[in-house]
Amino acid sequence: MPTIELVPVSALHPAPYNPREADTERLELVALSLRKLGFLLPLVATKDGEILSGHQRHRMAAAMGASRVPVLHADIQGAKRRGLNILFNRATNDISVQDTEQDMITALHDADVEALAAELPDIPTDSPDFYPCMTAELREVRTLAQRNVHRFVRHAANVGRMLARLGVHLPIVITPDGDVVNGIGRLEAAARKGRHEIAVVTLDERKAALARTMLNLLSMDFRFTGESADCLRYGAFRRSLLHRTCLGTAFIVPVCRPKRLSDVRLDEAFTAQWKSVCGTCVLDFGSRHGDEARMLRGAGITVTEFEPYPAPNNTVSREQGRASAIEFLAAVRSGISFSTIFVSSVLNSVPFPEDRNHILRIVAALCGPDTLVSAAARGIKSSAWAGIQSEAASYRGSRACYFPMKMEQGTTLGDLAVSPKLQKFFEEDEWKALWERHFGMVQTGLVGGMVTARCRKPLFLHPRDLAESLRFEFNLPYPDGKRMGLVRLALDAFSKRLGLSLEDA
Repeated sequence: MPTIELVPVSALHPAPYNPREADTERLELVALSLRKLGFLLPLVATKDGEILSGHQRHRMAAAMGASRVPVLHADIQGAKRRGLNILFNRATNDISVQDTEQDMITALHDADVEALAAELPDIPTDSPDFYPCMTAELREVRTLAQRNVHRFVRHAANVGRMLARLGVHLPIVITPDGDVVNGIGRLEAAARKGRHEIAVVTLDERKAALARTMLNLLSMDFRFTGESADCLRYGAFRRSLLHRTCLGTAFIVPVCRPKRLSDVRLDEAFTAQWKSVCGTCVLDFGSRHGDEARMLRGAGITVTEFEPYPAPNNTVSREQGRASAIEFLAAVRSGISFSTIFVSSVLNSVPFPEDRNHILRIVAALCGPDTLVSAAARGIKSSAWAGIQSEAASYRGSRACYFPMKMEQGTTLGDLAVSPKLQKFFEEDEWKALWERHFGMVQTGLVGGMVTARCRKPLFLHPRDLAESLRFEFNLPYPDGKRMGLVRLALDAFSKRLGLSLEDA
């Protein structure tokens, strides 16, 4: 049985990177839940008192005058704390992969919470009844799983499995008959793992009715600012296992549209055709592992790379990111003319619209009169997006615990066990509009679920706007709390290239 301790409220502190935004209405519901149900689940915190789960319950318990709160301590280090913090914002809700934050808000408003709560007496703060999770009992997993198997949800189970891998074993909440009120995913994960027993908190039917709503629907909205926003920025790195063995879509569509990318080989005939269209001096903006750049160099093509977030063994390296940027800026300053600039799948992992516009401004500023920009990204017609949206087809997606987000259409958040990663899937119209803000000639298309763009003739860019984008891109954040710190070098390189003075812009 997991060890839950009662600790002083003052011994805990909120995580500075917690992305949840509380509002008065839902905070009042948190307080109502505590008054009527107490702590059905413990808070989760690190040994040093940093809260990973339960920020609002901790806040409202303190406001109600509670002196202690129940805590399950987790030994989580470094960047994984951020991922676990985000995971917990969905981990205790029994929901499917398709359920969005807005779905939960709507269902919560439709529930008659006040009527359910009116039937229950208030529980005195700090009384034993205020901490029902402290008296959780062990029950046989097999019996509970057999009774509730019809409600198993793959996505919830994978969330439960991920928590278990991190050493976090929360109780489940059940009725006297063994029906799960909350924790169906944790139960399924325990059953699939072959565990014999699981900790349970048992509620009578009246409390269970309120608990179903409070535990499964009451959740705060994500709002990424400050540290939490930076976490998504450096979480954009390409994972170690994702290496290219053939050229990506952006590198091929200027020349042809094969049924399969793997059908394209850089043989003598294709290379000659490729060079006639894309030239022999190109830029790979956001080169990730550098796989395509190595292939092209092997075919005799000069390739400049820029990758701010190299991540050997899934660990972002500021040193290597700075080295890539310095080499790139040296090429920029030299005035080298790029025949083609490739932006290959980069924009899927750029978490915020304003960040994407910074990238496109810089790309546009690097274009000469004849430069071609070739870009590709996953669209909402891709199999990846379909997999995330479909419970039946989402085994890989649910294992990575991807959640649809309401912050922007076509966004998901996931891969929380490695580093939180936001993925943006594009509508064809919005993809075209994105490029038309920066280029006068834009040709977009759809290839195998990937949205593509071929662009020329960059539009007028005010030096002030370019300087703003350079100050952003060359001062990107890193997990160690430091930044790239190359703004002055970038402003100088682009000033030299363009014959402008960007320092004071």
